[in-house]
Amino acid sequence: MKHIIQQVFLNILENPVFDLSFIEKYFSKDYIQFVDHHQLNYEEFILHIKKLKEKVAEQKIAILNYAENGNVIFTHHLAKSVLKDGSIVLHKVLAEFTIEDKKIVKCDELTLLLEGDFSSRNLGSEI
Repeated sequence: MKHIIQQVFLNILENPVFDLSFIEKYFSKDYIQFVDHHQLNYEEFILHIKKLKEKVAEQKIAILNYAENGNVIFTHHLAKSVLKDGSIVLHKVLAEFTIEDKKIVKCDELTLLLEGDFSSRNLGSEI
């Protein structure tokens, strides 16, 4: 399952171009994401990714640690983003992904702004 998450990070988050086909490939239409007191459904998640592409010029994800248990994978990762205004933002992310039929159906995530402007603290949940 780590491979699926790595592909999501590479093809969706690190890819500077919005590509709906990757979201369709890796995420269930029943997808729900809980992130920092917000809940996003599949359609809202798509809007979130589009918003990221509007604001972020480059993003790199580094998985620091992970654990798997059945159809659940937990990651502790860092997300470093270079915004289109040139500023740099670094978030620590703890995420628990549930996978069914090779697609992510749920993500329960906490993000913490480590570096960057406080206004970017909700980058992980913006729509």
